Amino acid sequence: MIKIELLAPAGNRDAVVGAINAGANAIYMAGKKFGARAYASNFDNDEMIDIINFVHLRGAKVFITINTLVFDDEINELLEYTDFLVSNHVDALIIQDLGVLSLLSNRYPNMELHASTQMNTLNIDQVKVLKSLGVKRVILARETSIEIIKEIKENIDIEIEVFVHGALCVSYSGNCLFSSMIGGRSGNRGECAQPCRLPYELLKDDQLVEDQAYLMSTKDLMTIEHLNQLIEAGVDSLKIEGRMRKAEYVIQTVMSYRKAISHFLTRSMIDFEEEIVKLKKVFNRGYTDGYLFDIKPKTINNPYRPNHMGIEVGEVIGFHNGKVEIELSNIVQVGDGIRFIGKKDFGLGISRILKNGLTIKRAFASEIIEIDSPEVIEIGSKVLLTMDSNLEDNLSLYLNENYNLIHLVGRIRAMTNEILTVEVSDDNKNLWVVNSDYQIIPANNKPVDENSIREQFSKLGNTPFCWKQLVIETDNKGFIPVKIMNDLRRSIIDKITNTLLYRKPQVIVDTAISEINIVTEPNKKLIAYVRTIEQYEASKSLNIEEIYVDEDLIRRNPTYNFENYYLKKRRIWRNTDNNVDNNNIVVSDIGHFHNSSFFQNIFADEFMNVTNIYSAEILYKLGAKRVTLSPEMTKSKLESFINNFFLKFNSSPNLEKIVYGHEELMISKYCPIAKTFDTNPGCDLCYKNQYYLKDRMGAQYPLVNDGFCNIKVLHSKPLNLIDYVSYLYDLGINTLRMNFTTEDYQTTYNIISNYQKAINKETYYISRDNVTTGRFLR
Repeated sequence: MIKIELLAPAGNRDAVVGAINAGANAIYMAGKKFGARAYASNFDNDEMIDIINFVHLRGAKVFITINTLVFDDEINELLEYTDFLVSNHVDALIIQDLGVLSLLSNRYPNMELHASTQMNTLNIDQVKVLKSLGVKRVILARETSIEIIKEIKENIDIEIEVFVHGALCVSYSGNCLFSSMIGGRSGNRGECAQPCRLPYELLKDDQLVEDQAYLMSTKDLMTIEHLNQLIEAGVDSLKIEGRMRKAEYVIQTVMSYRKAISHFLTRSMIDFEEEIVKLKKVFNRGYTDGYLFDIKPKTINNPYRPNHMGIEVGEVIGFHNGKVEIELSNIVQVGDGIRFIGKKDFGLGISRILKNGLTIKRAFASEIIEIDSPEVIEIGSKVLLTMDSNLEDNLSLYLNENYNLIHLVGRIRAMTNEILTVEVSDDNKNLWVVNSDYQIIPANNKPVDENSIREQFSKLGNTPFCWKQLVIETDNKGFIPVKIMNDLRRSIIDKITNTLLYRKPQVIVDTAISEINIVTEPNKKLIAYVRTIEQYEASKSLNIEEIYVDEDLIRRNPTYNFENYYLKKRRIWRNTDNNVDNNNIVVSDIGHFHNSSFFQNIFADEFMNVTNIYSAEILYKLGAKRVTLSPEMTKSKLESFINNFFLKFNSSPNLEKIVYGHEELMISKYCPIAKTFDTNPGCDLCYKNQYYLKDRMGAQYPLVNDGFCNIKVLHSKPLNLIDYVSYLYDLGINTLRMNFTTEDYQTTYNIISNYQKAINKETYYISRDNVTTGRFLR
């Protein structure tokens, strides 16, 4: 029979208990650091040990997220933490950072490592490289289609995990700098402030085309009715998002998806409509099945509200004397939470329901009721049920740690002149036998009977076990001290517990650092990335020796004579294109290294997320000739990186740093332009005019197409590090890059000219107005 893992989020202990009781096969959670949900409760080491034991005793698994980028000054702390996790028998580590993956794969040769969705794995070549680096399971990007999942499973022996329910990032995961660059809270460090959930206007050039709405806020993923397709495609683990959610959300989601899995595997009955209503009640922003079954779904965005919508239960038809009059379309009761949606967005808990002037506890569809409200509510406002008190009460039963006890079958033999023996088995056909040292003697007075023995052995107390059946064989003639029976009961329970908790000890290896063959560039370079012909020609006119030309620019201008350029490959791709007419490529994911022999030079771009020396090390070993550092590295982090690299590897890294340009804050498969104008992929509207997102503060973020209808949101201000070019060269970064995106010919020319003057220590001038230094000086 097919085995499908149902994997649940756990941001607090209640969520752990609820998930296991509701039917999860595994949970994923984080410690106090290195997890992508830094603002969840998370767990300290003592709490982790307790939870690991709780989950393992119940036959489930514990996965720990280490799905953030890590800096060099955190590596020792990280290794102490992972040593602790491995020594305490966690079942897998979920990793984002490429350097961390390399370190842990070598340090724990038998440990199960999972590639986080933050690695943005979308194609078969990425999976092949990850497997070669020691990954057993890949958590695919949410943008991956069912066809690609099938292709991966048909061609590679590796486990695949897919998100099936919960919040969606509008950006490709691990590729978003919006929160980091705008507010200093890095999504790659677990601190995302979710600027995508804020309202924006859409501008066409300088004209408003869409008034303020939640243009980048996504609906929640829900695939409960399509699990059969994922199971048939070979998916090994179905993952629920929600470590920031309350335990009741976790419980209901696990219960509903457990029912659906059973339905598809065993044809058991399920009422999908009923389950979806329950799911909506615990949390939803509206639902979409995402990108799994539709390449460009227009239904992924919810422009109306970025938070819990519940279900609609009525409409406001009047307000007077502090009471709101509602015509119901569904049941409400005292204790429920509701929200009014109109000109005013206001929520409250129902403390009293009036019908025809009489107080009632519950009201039904079509009835007209009144409830107290401290706020005046507009007639016509929709009424949403955001908390069903009855449902929540039922779900809270699953928070009892003894809700689902482990069933044991016991047989006790207590015969005169024999030793006292207990034999126990469980539902998994494990068998345990413990013999007492005590030989039962004939009783002088009152012998121990079956009821007395049963009474003592039934005292399982605060353990996760219960007797499914307890058979006692006795001749009712012997004397057995109570202490002997209690000791034997404790011995058998300890033996069972130790067996269920046992995991083979993990090997921890202090691996030696191998040498890296790095060819450091002898000369200091100023290079440019361009995405228009004007930018290319301005760069050529000023003798920029290395120009990265955007792949989309080449595609759109097949007859133009680009000379001695470096092809900047698109960030999002499906299959390796080995027929490109260029030996020098700039890449943003590790999949290109699967076929690195096709190219003379492969340069690793900024979205390789290099924040520590081990990430750079593994890229050099995979075949990168030069590595671009992450824009999230501060000045002090850069200094530490270069010093540590030389000390560790006895060589200097060949590095590149971006010093100018509108940073790509995010790249998304969702297009707010196409959504606004109701167009299909390939509409080319973004090539005909310049579109912007405008936030509440008036900042305008340019939108550009990668050529394949993935939309990039650019920073409203260009990065400008012209005052630090000499410092960066002196630090040992020999290649500095200017990124040109929306600039015209003259702007491009002026920028390059001034950077050249700065490098030559001549007088230069670039306005410091409306520019940023990014994370560099933080």
